Amino acid sequence: MVTLFLLAALLLLTACGAKDFSFSGKSDHWQAELKVNQSSDFEKQDFVLKYTGDEVESVEDVEYAVESIDGFGRTGATLDKNGIIRDGNETDPSGRKISDDTEVTVTVMWDGQSETFDLKLQE
Repeated sequence: MVTLFLLAALLLLTACGAKDFSFSGKSDHWQAELKVNQSSDFEKQDFVLKYTGDEVESVEDVEYAVESIDGFGRTGATLDKNGIIRDGNETDPSGRKISDDTEVTVTVMWDGQSETFDLKLQE
């Protein structure tokens, strides 16, 4: 019985320490979402970038940068058949973590064009 109680308390404390939130935004040709999952010892960021313009197949090399606490990005990325690029980032316990008031900016460059837009916290 004591073991069951301790296990339940541990699960409750672990769940209380976890935070999930997401940011999203769009520009003329792109939309993006950054989902953040945090606990006391890690942070995982899942990033989805989608081309919303015409002729997805004409878009070749894509370069993007996600600017935030621990920014990340990629060069030479290619869209899948649905016009999507998926990426992610993980930080260790000693790294700085994104909070729900962090400013997140995405810059996308493709085919001689460039767009920059902000991602806003989704309530």
